[in-house]
Amino acid sequence: MRGWTLPEPRWEWEWTHPSGPEPPSVEREGPAGRAPGRIATVGTWAGSFTVGRYALQEVFPDVGDLVVGYGAAIGMSFRPNAFVDADRIEFVQLARSVKNGAPYNKYTATDQERKTAESRMVPGDGAHIDQLPRSPVPWYAPATPGRRRKDAKEKPTDASMTDGPNLSSGDDGTSAAVAHTGAWSQQFETAAVATAGPQKGTYYGSVRWGWSWPERRAPELLKFEVVSAGVPSPAFLAAARLWNDSKTTGDARPEAVPIAERRTVTAKTAQLWDNLVTRVTIAALPKGTPLQRIDLRPSSLVPSRSWFWTKVAVTGGRHAGRTGWLWLTDLSR
Repeated sequence: MRGWTLPEPRWEWEWTHPSGPEPPSVEREGPAGRAPGRIATVGTWAGSFTVGRYALQEVFPDVGDLVVGYGAAIGMSFRPNAFVDADRIEFVQLARSVKNGAPYNKYTATDQERKTAESRMVPGDGAHIDQLPRSPVPWYAPATPGRRRKDAKEKPTDASMTDGPNLSSGDDGTSAAVAHTGAWSQQFETAAVATAGPQKGTYYGSVRWGWSWPERRAPELLKFEVVSAGVPSPAFLAAARLWNDSKTTGDARPEAVPIAERRTVTAKTAQLWDNLVTRVTIAALPKGTPLQRIDLRPSSLVPSRSWFWTKVAVTGGRHAGRTGWLWLTDLSR
């Protein structure tokens, strides 16, 4: 969690998701003195994230000029490189909010909503997948999925998304300055992941962004930066597991967030197989080759296969971008 500066921060999904209710307030650009974040591009093993619009915003009630909160607006894209082979690339976002120096849960409209939201939050931390309690879908929206197939003739497409979170005083008649008695903040970790195609379940990296409002100081944007060049942070994966085990407010099981692990080849040479039936060698991976273990819930019904084999995506070296199966004993723990 290096780079996180706020005490006991907490993540928070906001109202910009299209399935959410209309917000009680709207956002307008903040004063000219609060400059937007610089356009930036950061790289991962599988491509690059670019933020094109990133600005601090003030939150106003429907009528009037009273500032009731703050937030950050962002426009972001992920461009896949030659290692990517996916029919669909989407975003999953982690969120954490702090209000008056303490973790904050905005989902309290009903007891069921509160319980559902809490069941998806990492205990003592508040990190959770950025979706409404009623949502069974983890993929962030509004967003446009990306695509890149190695053998296809069509041009690759970037995945893109926008977000405009806010953290308000909780009362349209109370200014943020009055309600603000400690640190306020929202921090986000946005990951790009293959959701269809040969590399399904493979992570292409994650980035951090957000804003903070320390006590007795002006609100400010956080630096847009890489959290991970591959598998997202431990907090992200912990929240993903909670999401996968949760139910919506409608008592439905949600679509699972992929769970992956960073691994390396520990054997002198590891044979990468095409599948568990034909077992055709598609690459010989040397010791130290970085991987993602991407099939942590094996679909094989044959115990000998599901217990001792694992599906991986190669994330570095001369075979980067290949996917296949390895003996678990050839990998780091």
